[in-house]
Amino acid sequence: MAKNFKILLFLIILALILISVSFAIYFFNFRILEETKAPIAEVKEIVSGVYQITKVIDGDTMEVKIKDKQELVRLIGINTPEVDSPYTKEECFGPEASAYAKKLLDTKEVYLIPDSNGQDRDKYNRLLRYVFLPNGLFINAEILKNGFAYNYIYEPFEFMKQFDFWEKEAKGNKIGLWDKCVSTIIK
Repeated sequence: MAKNFKILLFLIILALILISVSFAIYFFNFRILEETKAPIAEVKEIVSGVYQITKVIDGDTMEVKIKDKQELVRLIGINTPEVDSPYTKEECFGPEASAYAKKLLDTKEVYLIPDSNGQDRDKYNRLLRYVFLPNGLFINAEILKNGFAYNYIYEPFEFMKQFDFWEKEAKGNKIGLWDKCVSTIIK
């Protein structure tokens, strides 16, 4: 009888400990979740809407319709080889990078996200943005990971380390321009 009582007492104490631990874990996780939620106003300020791509200029620049006005948008953190234009000479893999950007973006709707660490516009008055498709595809990263761009650090930016990793991965695997333009790359 004493043995059964000890086993029952042990099971009750074990159950109380498990309930206490479960409650503590739930409460702690709930507090963390509540503390990390972004205020709705802050989110709306960053992502104020979905915008229509009206023209892809080249691999890292596009024209977007914002409030009935056409704005040039430059992808943050990447630089694609140039295409032939009145301002630039064609570079190795420039047409391919431009075609890839057009395939990803032409006439699509996108989210434009500014970098919280960086400036709003570049010296050519283009908006500097991270670009996402509504399905979540991160365009800046996609172009870089597939070897159509270089990691471009003109000032520190949020995804700098990740972009550096993706560039090294593309380079190591000889993807895109890292395969076709090795002799012309100065990096």
